[in-house]
Amino acid sequence: MIKKIIAFFSAYLSLLNMNPEALESRRTRQTSHKESKNSPLSIHILLFIITIATTTIAGSQSANNIWDIIVSGLPFSITIMLILLSHEMGHYLAARHFGVKATLPYFIPFPSIIGTMGAVIKIKSPIKEKRALLYIGALGPIVGFILSIAATVIGIYLSDIKPLPAVGNGLIPIFGDSILFSFITRMIHGEIPAGYDIYLSSYAWAGWIGFLVTSLNLMPMGQLDGSHILYALIGRKQLFFGWITFFGLIILSFIWPGWILWIIISLFFLMIGHPPIEDDMSLSLGEKIIGWGCIAILITTFIPVPVKLI
Repeated sequence: MIKKIIAFFSAYLSLLNMNPEALESRRTRQTSHKESKNSPLSIHILLFIITIATTTIAGSQSANNIWDIIVSGLPFSITIMLILLSHEMGHYLAARHFGVKATLPYFIPFPSIIGTMGAVIKIKSPIKEKRALLYIGALGPIVGFILSIAATVIGIYLSDIKPLPAVGNGLIPIFGDSILFSFITRMIHGEIPAGYDIYLSSYAWAGWIGFLVTSLNLMPMGQLDGSHILYALIGRKQLFFGWITFFGLIILSFIWPGWILWIIISLFFLMIGHPPIEDDMSLSLGEKIIGWGCIAILITTFIPVPVKLI
């Protein structure tokens, strides 16, 4: 029994690390399954429309009637949907350029304070070149990051500095700042006095979400964009930084429990290591700058404590 448990955890660790033998065993079990067909275009369109509706409701500042909800909610909805769409289309177009099969974006509507759980594309054929891996991983975050900066700058300019509500009037959500978001806020509004906070406009709120989504995708673990990019830069050494990131999230979960969900997703879906690619071709200097620039984007947009209640 003990030997079986040890063998199970050994195999699971090998899978987390994306070791070649674990991947080969996985491929062998999947050979009997036929390649899945692409979803009809109508599915992508329907999910897109539903997500517009849920993000409009999430961004609305009025509940008087449907028209007021639409008018007040559309600025946030259009901005966040544009950021998410551009991010995923960056991946999609890069994949098409390198002959890698990929689906159109699937938007994920979800009733919440932002109305969505983001969007994804599904890569349906192996990525065999480091250059393809770099560009497919990097173009999504870069495009989304640029649009998030634009939304943040415009949105912060339109945001107001107001006193915090008095203590005792219920729980007040305080959203954390990344290095870049905090810098932009200070550049436009200066130092915020004690007892005050910035009340984000719809565009700034979408930009804040855009930064958060960008940083989450750029974490160098498993199947995330950051893992693709780092593997293209340093190869199998990515595994070391994948585990550093994973244990870093465990430490942060004691400060903000929300990271526990990301830890679970990593253990069961994302994995830690990146699947090996047999390609010894070196990246150009410009491509290395793109890759390390994405790591810099991760550092400047990461939010250790996205939200807390006071």
